[in-house]
Amino acid sequence: MKRTGLVFLFVFIVSLSLQGFVYAEESQDAYIALHLGSPLIMDGDAVKSLDPDNPNVVPVIHNERTLVPLRSISEHFGAVVSYNAAMREAVIAYNGKSYIFPIGMNHYRIEEAGVPVDSVHFDTETLIMEDRTMVPLRVICEDVLGLEVDYMDRVITVAPVKAVLDSDMVEMIKARIGQALKFTSLAQLKSFVSYMDYATVTDDRDVLAPEAAESAAADTSAKESFSTTNEQVEGVNESDVVKTDGTFIYVALGKSVKIYKANAGNPILVDEIEAKVDSKTGRYVQLEELYIDDGRLVVLGTSSRFENWIRPIPMEETSVEMAIEPFYGGRNYTYCGIYAIDAGGNSSLLKEFEIDGTLLTSRKLDGTVHLVVNKYLYRYGIDDGDILPMYRDTAVSDDYKQLDVDKVLYYPKRIASNYLVIASIDIQDADEAASIEAFLGSGNTVYMSTNALYIAGQDYSSLWGSITNIAKFTVDGVKIGFAGGCMVEGSLLNQFSMDEYEGNLRVATTNWRRESVNAVYILDSNLNEIGAVENLAPGERIYSVRFLGDKGYIVTYRQIDPLFVLDLTDPESPAVVGELKVPGFSNYLHPISEDLLLGIGQATDETTGRQLGLKLSLFDVSDDGKPVEIKSLVLGDGGSYAEVLYNHKALMHYRERELIGFDATLTSSKSDYSREYFYGAVVLEVTEEGVLQVKKEISSEGIYGSYAKRLVCIGDILYYILDDNISSFDLDTL
Repeated sequence: MKRTGLVFLFVFIVSLSLQGFVYAEESQDAYIALHLGSPLIMDGDAVKSLDPDNPNVVPVIHNERTLVPLRSISEHFGAVVSYNAAMREAVIAYNGKSYIFPIGMNHYRIEEAGVPVDSVHFDTETLIMEDRTMVPLRVICEDVLGLEVDYMDRVITVAPVKAVLDSDMVEMIKARIGQALKFTSLAQLKSFVSYMDYATVTDDRDVLAPEAAESAAADTSAKESFSTTNEQVEGVNESDVVKTDGTFIYVALGKSVKIYKANAGNPILVDEIEAKVDSKTGRYVQLEELYIDDGRLVVLGTSSRFENWIRPIPMEETSVEMAIEPFYGGRNYTYCGIYAIDAGGNSSLLKEFEIDGTLLTSRKLDGTVHLVVNKYLYRYGIDDGDILPMYRDTAVSDDYKQLDVDKVLYYPKRIASNYLVIASIDIQDADEAASIEAFLGSGNTVYMSTNALYIAGQDYSSLWGSITNIAKFTVDGVKIGFAGGCMVEGSLLNQFSMDEYEGNLRVATTNWRRESVNAVYILDSNLNEIGAVENLAPGERIYSVRFLGDKGYIVTYRQIDPLFVLDLTDPESPAVVGELKVPGFSNYLHPISEDLLLGIGQATDETTGRQLGLKLSLFDVSDDGKPVEIKSLVLGDGGSYAEVLYNHKALMHYRERELIGFDATLTSSKSDYSREYFYGAVVLEVTEEGVLQVKKEISSEGIYGSYAKRLVCIGDILYYILDDNISSFDLDTL
């Protein structure tokens, strides 16, 4: 029985229930199913957004009538919709007639060839909600479009022929589009979360909600080539502590962000953005990660405020009264500052955004930054003032505001004590407000393609062991919309465990039961399982994953490192086509070329499994069935460490010069059993012809970096950044 897709408990129901909709295909008039509060519809067997241009729109109850968006419902069934802004009237053209709905009125007019024919009254008014004209469901579907409507337990079907809903069909539809619903009131939200202390893990739950004036842009003409942040998906940017645009080097230091002009190997500090304490709110901002894009610098950080003091503590320690009660609480905000960077590297603040909670991760797609934030919802003392996340968006106001309750989705079968908040920010338009959506739940692993955002949460089932719930969100500029969810057995290692290719999502998991077992699941655009490779390397666990086009590469480990090659050309019949066993393991797999894969991990003793030094392996995967380790290097002895083992962004890959580099700590044992330590950067040559060799070890002795430890290349110069210390090297001679 399939265990992915939210229909895993309803497979037998689906096969029976869909028989009732065969007429829709035969008549070529598609039926749709809706769910009150859901932004999704079932269009035949496909799950789609009710309003793709506005994913916040959902069917709602108003004056005991169900209201739906006029345009999306009408256009779905072939009508033509227009809007007369001067008259504030929505017009449906259908079957030779025009149906005119005045906003705020409880009637519509019928015209034929421009001649009034009739006026029809109904018992609620036409409203504007979420920038959409909302009208009663039965009025538009039955009276205007001549369709049949059926309703049962918040589920609605609309079709040319009446479909009689039964409990099985309702459960199937709920499993597909009723996973996440909008709250309609603050009272409903408070009622829902009041039960969260009693929440238990069940085996049939729905998806776990992922728990100033503008300056001239920097000159980008005639730039030399330069290295960029090592990112998972081409075109989807990831934040990091150091960025370069080929002219300037930007370094986040926590207390500030420094901007250096590279200056052909003689860096010059041209500007510094200092962290600040807001005198009105008492918030201190820690500046931690960066994006750069077309004359814009995006600074991400944490904004904290000490709250609940009886009174401020005086500056002079001698005047502190011992009776003052200690601090017992606080609120953290995720901070985003957007700066314009001029041709000289000088920054000017354009806008700021803060959202209540802790940053899980972020992504930048084109000119939009997407923040994914977790906010813990405290169980005790919940009131109207703290039940909803707070935010500040200077594109709208300098004040902190509470998120509107209709921006929150909840999962009926999952009571959670967290908010997951997605905030999308236009970094080019200083006046464009951020788009914010919140979900009652949490997440811990994020993957983003150029089409969608996926957020995964880990949990445990007594039936299947470890499980992963995945929620999918459509992405279009600042518009984010919930697009469905699924569940797969096992846990994810990291973001590389997920990958989207040709509309399908590939997911690699390790399941912890009596012994560990690994699998790869392939899900279609509706997150239904269409293929799987299961029972991979029993007794071992996944140490690294990389999906590259129609191939997948997985490293598992117990004492020997098997590299598995998967052929994913046919998503319905994925298969393991090659396997290589070598000592050690790879924590990270990095493509050098179409036929070469670099593994970065640790060497191990084949007998004892004891970890030795850092190991780099170059694999030839040109013959799918016979991967070969053509070259390997071991750096240091046991206890050696590099951030790149667990953070891919710590790797510099400068393809123009076939160089990779990273900061490392290498140990070596001496004959008297003492140990020596090397602190610094390792620069290696890695070529498509199979060369793997160390070019230079650059010592950082006496220089300490706590925030930023990165290598970047600009033209023929290598820059080694350790916080606010930058060393430069000629790439030919190092």
